[in-house]
Amino acid sequence: MATKRSQKKGGRDRQRNASLVQSELSKIVADSSSNALIVRQNAATNLLALNRRHRLKLPKNISLMLCKKCNVIYNSKNSRTRIKHGQLIKTCLECDYIRRLGGGPKSHRRR
Repeated sequence: MATKRSQKKGGRDRQRNASLVQSELSKIVADSSSNALIVRQNAATNLLALNRRHRLKLPKNISLMLCKKCNVIYNSKNSRTRIKHGQLIKTCLECDYIRRLGGGPKSHRRR
């Protein structure tokens, strides 16, 4: 008769390993001084795939660096950043996706 194996330990190990890899990839994506853009873009693609596969949340500082539509890393050549009425507006110049961050002044008030 076969014995049952516990699934919980394997799941915890998988989540811990995925978190460790996520932190390493996040460091590569965030470090713009020492890594080339193609290396950072590759790490961002792998990070997004890892997060989907293991159902992890993308770190906030990394999610602000990536375009939600085409997943490229924002830099000064492929994006435009504006501030209008207290709202940060990021435009990806590769896919023309506009991302608005923050509600602007008095956004909590209803008219």
